[in-house]
Amino acid sequence: MPQIDQREALARYEQEHAEEQRRRKEREREQWERITAAAPFALTVRTDTRSVLDVPLRHAAAAIDLLTGGCRQHPAGRALCEGVTHAHLMPLSEPIDAHATCHRCVHAAAVARPADGPEPPTRKERQELERVEAGAVFTIEHAEGPEIRDTSEQSRSPGGDQGRKVTAVMKRLHARGWVDSDAQVTDSPHGGCGWRWTLTDLGVAALAIPAVPRWVEAAPGTPLRHEVLVHR
Repeated sequence: MPQIDQREALARYEQEHAEEQRRRKEREREQWERITAAAPFALTVRTDTRSVLDVPLRHAAAAIDLLTGGCRQHPAGRALCEGVTHAHLMPLSEPIDAHATCHRCVHAAAVARPADGPEPPTRKERQELERVEAGAVFTIEHAEGPEIRDTSEQSRSPGGDQGRKVTAVMKRLHARGWVDSDAQVTDSPHGGCGWRWTLTDLGVAALAIPAVPRWVEAAPGTPLRHEVLVHR
């Protein structure tokens, strides 16, 4: 009897393991489809022709030069997990009809941008650009002089109806060429008046760059957990 129980337990384990592997592959495939659908460039999946594994990793490659982060380069035609300084390049197969399984390639594909394209704003910069787009940022004159304020959020200090201070933030965005102030005085949404800040053409282009979804913000060297794969 114990031997029969062990065989049954082993059979259940193998069945559960196979089902978990199937679910994992399905999650990886769905994730890859979301990434390729959102990417503004074409991606192909290729394997390492030198791999000695029974099931070699499937890497992602693009036909154009890409960047991730501030300046990490990903040359066209090479696996996204390879750095530009790699001495021995990975020989890749012809494109195959499958999803990428290299986690570093998947992460890079989700956050990459064309090398000749504009740099995307950070999450905080995007929030400020959206407030500028909504017309809530003004340079307001008061007793102590001009000050840039965001009238969509009430300040906690006296005179808080004028909104919170964003002078330093707007100056940084202005230095990048994303925002500028109008020459004419405009009424603010909560009373008073000021010089409204608006997006420049560069600011409109920066805001149009798709934000990196939260489900791809994970360590590039580790598998993404199921909880963060769900698009929030």
